[in-house]
Formats: sequence, C-alpha cells, structure tokens
Amino acid sequence: MTAAKPQRAQAAPLPPPSRNLARWLWLPVVLALAFGGWNLRQKLQDPDAFPIRKITVDGDFRYLAPAPMQALVSGSVKGGFFQVDVAEIRTRILQEPWVRDVSVARIWPDAIHVSVIEQQPVARWGANALLSDNAQVFSPALATFPSGLVQVHGPVGSEADVWSTYLQAKARLAKLGLKIKSLELSDRRASRIDLEDGTVLLLGRHFIEERLDRLVRAWPRILRENWSKVASIDLRYTNGFAVKERTPSALPPKVAKPAKAP
Repeated sequence: MTAAKPQRAQAAPLPPPSRNLARWLWLPVVLALAFGGWNLRQKLQDPDAFPIRKITVDGDFRYLAPAPMQALVSGSVKGGFFQVDVAEIRTRILQEPWVRDVSVARIWPDAIHVSVIEQQPVARWGANALLSDNAQVFSPALATFPSGLVQVHGPVGSEADVWSTYLQAKARLAKLGLKIKSLELSDRRASRIDLEDGTVLLLGRHFIEERLDRLVRAWPRILRENWSKVASIDLRYTNGFAVKERTPSALPPKVAKPAKAP
C-alpha cells in the first residue's frame, strides 16, 4: 500500500475589516470638513472681512447727478460684500422720482456698481406732475421741471390714451402751422385742445382722427383767411363743425402799416 501524503495546513482567512473601524477613520475627516464650513461661514458673515470700498454709478444723466446716487448707496450699505442687500438698495433708489429703472450689482471683491435709467419727460401732467415717454406719471420737485413742455391731463389710467391723442393732433395741426398749448381729457373721455394762439378745439370722445382730418381739409377753403377771428371750433358733429368767433375785445390787435413817404 502506498503511504498517504501528508496534507499541508491551509492558512486561516483574515477577518473582514470592521465597519466600526471604517467609521472611526472617516470621523476626523467629517469633523474637519464641518469645522471648515462653520469657520468659512463665520468669516463670510463678518462685515469687516470683505468691506465695500468702491461704489460706482453710471447712466445718461440729465436731471440727476452721480454724486447724490453714490451717497444714497453708501448710506444703504450694511455689512460686507456678502451682507449687502442689493434688492433693498434698488428699492431705495427707485424712490427717487427721476429714476425710471436701476440695476445694482456686487463686483468682487469690494465694489458695488449701480446703473441708472432716468425718466424722459414729454409733457406736464396736471399742475404738479410730469408724463414720461412711456406714459408714466411721476412727481419730482417742481424746481426740476424742464421748461417748454406741453400741458396734458386726464383721469387716472388714461395716460396712454391722452398721449396718443396728443401725438395724432400734433402731427395734423403742424401741417397748418398750429401748435398745441394743452390737451385735456375730461372724466367723460371727451378731448379738448387749447392752441397757443388761444383757439379751442372740441373733439369729443370718438373719431378723433377723422374730426382732425376734417379740420385739415377745411383749412385752405374756409379757415385760413379768417383764423384770427376764430375763438373755438366744435368738431363733434357728424359731417361738419361749428365755429365760434372771437369777441371784438379778444381779436388780436392790428399792426399799423407805416405811412408811405411823400
């Protein structure tokens, strides 16, 4: 019989790494990250860490000046770069009547940039306000009102309609050499135009363009030669208009012609 070969002893398998040990190895990393995050947050919240050192304001200024805007922004800055509330600064700047729109941005690492769009007035609205080119009513100080603006007025919410009527009338009356002094829309939505020469045009509520065109057509045939005698024209009729003459005392003075030399 053949002798049996001795069997080699097999090495016992190593035990798997303990899960608890892995957790302990990661714990310092997690703690370090948490502390780093907390420390960074504390630093970012420190108003002295990233102070605002520069404020710039730009815009196409005609009625405003950059210096007051810079002072306003400076007075609104609270905290450092990460604490500045740009929405609050924008809200405060928009309280200035001459500002139509504004954007406020933080510029890393220590600056704030403000870009301002001014209101563009095209008319006086009532006694104490202005109308912008986008039919927005705003009320700056009377001392800042530009001169030479036409006077317009109407009920609340009629701003766009009033300005549209003015533009239509201006274009047609300019062909006759007539200039508008004021335009008013009544509570009943009836339009009245006062010309610079004192003549009044009553346009009513409807068919404004057609009624103005009727006036233009009648100008060379009926009105031009007698215009100085016209006090008002009522255009609210279907196919014509009514003319009211000036009283003798309201007629413009006649210019005396120089005597001919003998």
